[in-house]
Amino acid sequence: MNTIFRGKHWSIQRFISGFANNAFLITCKQTNKSVIIDAPAEPTSLISAAKNTEVTAILITHGHRDHVDGLMDVTGHYDVPIGIGIADRGSLPESAQASINLVTDHDLEIGNIVIQAVATPGHTQGSTCFIVQPINNDNEHAHIFSGDTLFPGGPGKSTSHTRLIQMIDSIKTHIFTLEESTMVLPGHGEFITVGNSKKEYEQFSSRPLDSTVYGNVTWLQ
Repeated sequence: MNTIFRGKHWSIQRFISGFANNAFLITCKQTNKSVIIDAPAEPTSLISAAKNTEVTAILITHGHRDHVDGLMDVTGHYDVPIGIGIADRGSLPESAQASINLVTDHDLEIGNIVIQAVATPGHTQGSTCFIVQPINNDNEHAHIFSGDTLFPGGPGKSTSHTRLIQMIDSIKTHIFTLEESTMVLPGHGEFITVGNSKKEYEQFSSRPLDSTVYGNVTWLQ
C-alpha cells in the first residue's frame, strides 16, 4: 500500500496485486467517505485499508478478468453499489450486479469530491475512465484513473486496428482535453501527466499510421 497523492480534499492510496494491477482507494479527507477503483486478485491490503473509511462504491474501469478477480472478496466486506461500463457488465462475476449506470458525464459525489465517469471504448467496449476533482473546483489538480486505456508510453492493448483507432479517439476526446497538469493513473504501472502523455503522442501522430498496426502499440516506436 502506498499513499501516492494527498491533497486538500482527498488522499489516494494504491495497492498492487493480481497481475501487477493497480487498485485505488480514494478517500474524502473531510468526510472519510471513500470509493474503490478496480478489484484485482488478492485485495487483502485494499480491504484492510478501506476499513478505516466509509466505503460508498466500487468502480471498475473495464471487465477484463485481472481487474475483477478480487471483486467477490471486496464485496464480501463492503456491500455497496458497483459501477462498470454497460458493455462490460457481462464480465462481472454472476453474483455481482452493477447498480450504477456509468455513462459519460455521470457524476458520483463522494463527500466533498466528485468522480466523473467518461466512456473510453477501445481496449474493451465498456472501458471507462474516472476523473476525480473537488466539488467546488478550487484549483486542486484533478486525477484521471485510466484503467487500461492509457499508460505512460502509449495506449492499452488493442485487438484490431479499428479498436486501436477507437481507443486513440477516446484518449484524444476525454483525456487529452484535460488540464496538462492532470495526473493519469493507469491500471498497471506508474503515472504520467496529461501534458507529458500528449507530448509522447505528438511524435506518434506525426508519422503515417499503417492500417495493420494494433496490439501493444507505443507512441515512441
